[in-house]
Amino acid sequence: MRPELIKIGPITLYTYGFMWMVGIWLAVWRALRHAPRYGIRPDDALDIAFWSVAAGIVGGRLAFVLTNWSQYASDPLSVLRVWEGGMSYFGGFGLAIATAIYLIRRRAIPIWQLGDLAAPSLALGYAIARIGCFAAGCCYGVPTELPWGVRFPGHDHAVHPTQLYATAMNLLLFAILSFWASRRQFEGQLFAGFLILHGFYRFINEFFRAGATSKLMLGVFTYGHLVAMLVILIGAGLYGVLASRAKQQVYSYPTERDDHGRIRP
Repeated sequence: MRPELIKIGPITLYTYGFMWMVGIWLAVWRALRHAPRYGIRPDDALDIAFWSVAAGIVGGRLAFVLTNWSQYASDPLSVLRVWEGGMSYFGGFGLAIATAIYLIRRRAIPIWQLGDLAAPSLALGYAIARIGCFAAGCCYGVPTELPWGVRFPGHDHAVHPTQLYATAMNLLLFAILSFWASRRQFEGQLFAGFLILHGFYRFINEFFRAGATSKLMLGVFTYGHLVAMLVILIGAGLYGVLASRAKQQVYSYPTERDDHGRIRP
């Protein structure tokens, strides 16, 4: 593992923080490039991205600390050392979404257009950021005898590299959503699809995780399982509602659709 990427005197660049920055930068860069296709001004997309990311960092750290307080009780100031690792993705995602919705409403931006713009970027940014988790040695998996098992410092056995599973599965999700973008049938389809597929990925990966998670039900299911299932259900419900609404409006906005009835991004 390489938790410290570069160290020059008293200045240390942590791999965890660096990879999160790279992931966020790539996600925002992609969104800004595609924003005009969705009728969204790049300046608006950048502002919403900035404040949503800031809120996501706060929410992710707060949720992680609250669910792992024993790690910080002896040194409360360590809560501020975010660059050393320790984030709850769902906690950050929830607060980031709430912040984005608030800003979207204030600026009267089409919410599902922005959601579809953001969906592939979310998958891409998350995939890159999880490489930082691997380098930091957090969010590791349960013991395994498989040949690709990884032995992290402080462990006497190899474990599943669940961080890299997350990277691989979300890169696949990014590819699926990018392919889907030019073929979407209604506004919000990509975002709803992201919730379903991302929740499904996390539900499966949670069975292999050991670090930063704990069993809640039957010795098998975790907090992550419950939240992942909730995300899947929200995504499925949203998909059904938006698809039904689009069918009712299919002839109302002919200039916004191509010859096959698909929405032009």
